[in-house]
Amino acid sequence: MEAILLLRAEPSTAWDSTRLAQRLYLLDKRADQLLRDLAELRIAEQCAPGPSCYRYLPATPELTHLVDALADTYAKHLIDVTHLIHGTPSVVAETFAAAFRFSKDRGL
Repeated sequence: MEAILLLRAEPSTAWDSTRLAQRLYLLDKRADQLLRDLAELRIAEQCAPGPSCYRYLPATPELTHLVDALADTYAKHLIDVTHLIHGTPSVVAETFAAAFRFSKDRGL
């Protein structure tokens, strides 16, 4: 998620694995895989000068809107999102499920 938000924040930047690895404190190999994954998800696109160069360019307006919503949610609920990402699987599942519960207490 941090890679997506970083590319979104700097859409004109040409990202390679070394640059992304330095910014996210990752190994180059992991950063390279992240960039390829983002291209496969159609969030980023390969650019010149070579095959390991990527730029933020969502393939559809809907995808742009989803990434914008992700950025907005992350900015407004940083601690909650961080706990959700780094929590144990059972806690993550319970937290996610709770978001869809309707109750009188919540006014829904």
